[in-house]
This record gives sequence, C-alpha cells and structure tokens, in this order.
Amino acid sequence: MTTIHRTAEFAQTAELAPAFLKRWCSALQERRTRAKLRAALHALSDRHLRDIGIARGEIEYLTLNGTDERIDPRRH
Repeated sequence: MTTIHRTAEFAQTAELAPAFLKRWCSALQERRTRAKLRAALHALSDRHLRDIGIARGEIEYLTLNGTDERIDPRRH
C-alpha cells in the first residue's frame, strides 16, 4: 500500500513540474528584460531622461512596476 501511495505522489509531483518550470522560465525572462531596460535607462543622459519624462530616481520604480498610468505615482 505504501508503494502505491508513493507512486501516486510521484505522479502528482511529476505533473506539477512542467508548470513550475514554465513559471520559473517566464520569471527569469521577465527579470532579464527588466535588467536590460534598467541598464538602458541608466545609460541615458539626464537630458534624454527629462525628454521622455523620467527622473533618474524613478528608473528603479519604473523597471519594477512598469508605466501603467493607474499605478504611476507621478499621475496623482
């Protein structure tokens, strides 16, 4: 009975593994994209940042939260 129970647990775990890997890969890709955006924004001059409406101190916030106007504190 124990062997059957453990086999069922393994089968259930094996079914969850692909979903976990997919979420993990997606999170890793998103993190890399944010890192590239952060680097690109930090590479811009203060003048260029002002031209697009971003202060240097807002780069971290924007790369983590995006530019969704509903959550952008600059819009309030």
